Amino acid sequence: MFKGETMKLEVLVATMYQKNLNKYYEMNLNTDVVFANQSDREEYYSECYNNHTIKMITTKQRGVGKNRNIGLLYMAADVCALADDDMRYVKGYEEIILNAYSEIPDADIILFNISDKKKNNKDRKITSKIKRVHFYNVMNYGAPRITFKTASLKKANVWFSVLYGGGADFSAGEDSLFLMECLKKGLKIYTYPAEIAVLEETESTWFSGYTEKYFYDKGYLYANLNRKFAFILAIQDVIRHHKKYRNSGRIYAILKIIFKGISDFKR
Repeated sequence: MFKGETMKLEVLVATMYQKNLNKYYEMNLNTDVVFANQSDREEYYSECYNNHTIKMITTKQRGVGKNRNIGLLYMAADVCALADDDMRYVKGYEEIILNAYSEIPDADIILFNISDKKKNNKDRKITSKIKRVHFYNVMNYGAPRITFKTASLKKANVWFSVLYGGGADFSAGEDSLFLMECLKKGLKIYTYPAEIAVLEETESTWFSGYTEKYFYDKGYLYANLNRKFAFILAIQDVIRHHKKYRNSGRIYAILKIIFKGISDFKR
């Protein structure tokens, strides 16, 4: 398997309307990087900085899933870390990530901790130990926590859904679908108790409150994740988050909207 000293890390950053490589420095990056940049032009640019290759792939495509898929085509390192452009990596993040893969040699995917300045980690699951991730808890982890062996992903032929996430038809969930597909393809996913980045205080590009569309999209996502258990997922969601949802209506009304999303799902 991989040896820590021979592995190489590359970061895939989903971003928009970048005209230069300033994000590389703003995000405290110090490895090879691929910027998948949604903009109003088509362009490829590559630069070498401190012995690291920085690629900027600019397209007119829209949707974070489509954007990440384009970036995946340009990944060349042993290990890839997914990133949003509002992250700032901690010092030594490369060593943290690659050492984790040396420590867990059978891991295809490792999920790390990130902290959130704006929410003070209030709603974020913090990993305290190394453990396997399974179907029942795979939805706890978002894209900025995901790293993977590039060869494992290519062999399993896993891609991001283009239906979900910022800029797509449905609000969010492309990361959950991605991890679920990895599990279905037999990839081994682990959590690792180390922080690799901090999320800065920026506005969400897709979240506009607990609206009817938010709950409908939740239902559609649950049906996509697991049609058989979609209604159970919906019920546990509303029960678990009832305090957050209470200003959006009564529980049965919210469930009705989520159930409509489940029923409308066509595989």
